[in-house]
Amino acid sequence: MVKRSVVLVAFVSALMVVSACKRSAPSTADADRGTAAPASRPTAESDALGAPRTGMAWIPAGVLRAGTPVDRVPRVPDEELPDLPIEMGGFYIDVMPWPNEPGAIPTSSVTRDEAASLCASKGKRLCTELEWERACKADGNATYEYGDAYRAAACGTGVSPEEAARRPIGEHAQCKSGFGVADMHGGAWEWTSSAWARGHKDSSLGVLRGGNAVAGELVGRCANALGRRATSKSPTMGLRCCAGPKNEATVDLALTKPPAFERIGALNELHDAWEPALRSAIGTAANNVTRAWRWAPVANEELFIIVGCKQVGTQTCSMAIGRDGATKSIVASAEVGRMPNMLRLGDVRHLRIRGLDMHGTFGRDITYVYGNVDLANPRRP
Repeated sequence: MVKRSVVLVAFVSALMVVSACKRSAPSTADADRGTAAPASRPTAESDALGAPRTGMAWIPAGVLRAGTPVDRVPRVPDEELPDLPIEMGGFYIDVMPWPNEPGAIPTSSVTRDEAASLCASKGKRLCTELEWERACKADGNATYEYGDAYRAAACGTGVSPEEAARRPIGEHAQCKSGFGVADMHGGAWEWTSSAWARGHKDSSLGVLRGGNAVAGELVGRCANALGRRATSKSPTMGLRCCAGPKNEATVDLALTKPPAFERIGALNELHDAWEPALRSAIGTAANNVTRAWRWAPVANEELFIIVGCKQVGTQTCSMAIGRDGATKSIVASAEVGRMPNMLRLGDVRHLRIRGLDMHGTFGRDITYVYGNVDLANPRRP
């Protein structure tokens, strides 16, 4: 993972591709968001491997919805696929982190090669990152291994990784996926065999999954990933093993970022496209769109900021911030006084709108955090 303070298409202009040994032609509907190529298809031989294997869970062939839907938050657009379907073959995965023993402290401080050697010593291999995600999401493609709603207590997420990595295996009985795979979050991060293929990021980085961090709702998701040099080791980095036919599908995420913040001139067309969503958010102010901006706070994320005004004695205006996914959705809205103006505050993830109302001038900060848009309360000089 790139640097995070915690430990993030909207208007996705990005090309996102899930690659595999064989590629299938993308449909027109998928062209703007990416394509899913088949991994190893299930065969009679791989299905037969579903017989019990001590200390391992059998993950049957099925479809993984990789990443996070563009209209769901939290999400990391420049690190996660947009809910793309990937056909996965069956494989085994250790029920618990290495050494795969209840009550043991997870092994950590290993490089990726050292982790792979430990797996090989037991006739196993490191999982790919998408195999890991499939084992976490199970057939229901849940956001978290225990369901779609975040529960910190289920896996003990929301604490520092240093503290979490020393917890005994099996401490949280509810931290288990639909396939019976335990402790995928809440403890040490787990090496996978995959390379960190996220756009311009260093391709020599390896991918870890699972783990823990103070931002538990974000890090505790099955889709979350971390990029680190394959030669690095840390008390917070451990492993889990897989076995059986390897799924060859990989994450190959291109990063596209339009101008970070720019004024939009074609207001009539913008109004026509957004009118139903705007009307539900800002009412009659949607009748008169006066200003609009395009905002790309991070790569693979594009939002619209639209101001509409109405005449009630004195001119009053409202603002809506929208994301264009399968449908046009409003993620935040507020009244912004008369003739509001938008300013960028250094970091493109932070904006400020200035307006004038009956009490005088005011400012209101807008902050983007992993798909969420936060509107601060008005502040006055």
